[in-house]
Amino acid sequence: MLIVRKAKKKIVRPDGMHEAWIYQSPAQPIIPFQDLIDECCVACGEHPAKTTGVVRAMVDRIAMYLTMGRAVQIDGIGTLKPVINSASASTAEELDEPTIAIKGVKVRFYPHAPLQEAIAKNGYEYQPELDQK
Repeated sequence: MLIVRKAKKKIVRPDGMHEAWIYQSPAQPIIPFQDLIDECCVACGEHPAKTTGVVRAMVDRIAMYLTMGRAVQIDGIGTLKPVINSASASTAEELDEPTIAIKGVKVRFYPHAPLQEAIAKNGYEYQPELDQK
């Protein structure tokens, strides 16, 4: 179950009369890649080396397609889509080379229904004792 708590500081809105809290979950340990591989091996009965090879090959292909600017859809998980942040059109037109206008490239993740449902089933629990005083 996901546990939420208040952020370390509250946000006071410009009108000075309202305050808002940002909710977040406490830090949880990250699941290592090898632990996922081990669990997949147990679930499907395959050898760890074979499972690791397949997963690494899939990650390499995903990276290749994202580098080409293509979105990648993984059924049951979600879609990874490269997104370019750039300067405004008026600034970009003034530049000799349009690529200079690119501020950054990110990858957005859009979860598919099964993953969204799995997250929603976990729900959340508010634990006031975790709040900062």
